[in-house]
Amino acid sequence: MSQLHLLNVCLPLEDPGSLFEIIINDDRYEKITKQPSYLQREDFKTLEALNSSSDSFIDCQGYVLLPGFVDAHMHLDKAYSLSKVPNASGTLQEAVINYRKQSPHFTVEEIEYRAMKTALNALSHGTTAIRTHVNFELPLGEDVVFRALTAVLNVKEKLKQYITIQVIPMFLLPDDDSKRELEWIEQAIKMGADGIGGAPHLAENPEKQIDGLFSLAEKYDKPIDLHVDESDDPNVCTLDYIIQKTMERQFHNRVVAGHLCSLAPMEQEKALSLIERMAAAQIGAMTLPGANMYLQGRFDQGIVRRGVTRIHEILQSGATLAAASDNVHDPFHPFGKADLLQIGLLTAYVAHLGSGEGLKQIIRMITEYPAKLLNLKNYGVRCGTKASFVLLKARSVEDIFTNLPVERYVFRNGKLLYQSKKAEHWNDRQLLMYQHETESQYAKFERNLQYV
Repeated sequence: MSQLHLLNVCLPLEDPGSLFEIIINDDRYEKITKQPSYLQREDFKTLEALNSSSDSFIDCQGYVLLPGFVDAHMHLDKAYSLSKVPNASGTLQEAVINYRKQSPHFTVEEIEYRAMKTALNALSHGTTAIRTHVNFELPLGEDVVFRALTAVLNVKEKLKQYITIQVIPMFLLPDDDSKRELEWIEQAIKMGADGIGGAPHLAENPEKQIDGLFSLAEKYDKPIDLHVDESDDPNVCTLDYIIQKTMERQFHNRVVAGHLCSLAPMEQEKALSLIERMAAAQIGAMTLPGANMYLQGRFDQGIVRRGVTRIHEILQSGATLAAASDNVHDPFHPFGKADLLQIGLLTAYVAHLGSGEGLKQIIRMITEYPAKLLNLKNYGVRCGTKASFVLLKARSVEDIFTNLPVERYVFRNGKLLYQSKKAEHWNDRQLLMYQHETESQYAKFERNLQYV
């Protein structure tokens, strides 16, 4: 039996003013106990002194421990494609057109490489679960349509012991009920799709699309995760019909609506009514602040809309709302690095969630809430669950979002997978000494202030 014993752990979502002792046996939390004070033990190594994944007695020095991040809306197949798929206008429309044109030139191997790079980046930043949407472009023909799905499923298989990946193909059902194309869709589901995806607001007949997607989900007993109303136009509102179908088909807690941009410019009473009905139908919501702030509002003059959905109203309704990366360095979003703390900071800015309680809400939006939407079992920091977590060189949620700590230690099922230690950049020895002394004294001050 392998054991991991942690001292002086900060659990900011539980009790930010206390420290905890944690014992992990094999891959599960066995004991989580509040400490009476800061404990010092000579037989425990500090995080900075770790040099092996076999080190099992660790003094966490008051640093924050969070459950592994959950990135519940990504596009692994598109990531790092910007060099081959430009977007001069920065619009969603050009991104869609240019990526479709380039898709036949991407091999399975190239897509797999880019998806693997992105998944490993996410893991190194503390993400232990991903849900990725994958293009499934029927008009491109059989030779092309399965490439992205095959590549991402390969990555899922290769990384399955390190990171959980759920794969959601984006289906646009044929208008003429083509038997062959419907067979391709069903083949994609049988290949290992974890759910049914799509963007019905882009279809000529959105309601027919939604009906078909719900029918597929019922037939194959899959959850539904859709791109919904990614538009600046308040009249674009497929959410209404999605709510109706969720209630009729009794798909409560099995539908996720991503983006929801058109809620933002929508008339207040109508938007709040939709959000209330969405919460009653137990439809999960997803905000993608990076991509939406970049893509939306492109044709606004003067005050440019932020493009994100109504974060406060959705949270207040009781609906489950997560924040996620969406696209990484591709024509839809040229920035990002698969780091959910960066996404959390963007969410905090755009939603004005800067108070202590607001920042805790942000942490939940990249951990607990998306874990619920993905129906992850054995998730969280509590006795009996699998011990997958990230240790951050920070002592509070405020510290996390002020410094976005580079130094992180990522554990999966009780095993250390990745550690990133801060590099020193000062070439002058005197400046380096000042930095070390300042950090040491500041850490001592913070420890005494909070825990003694």
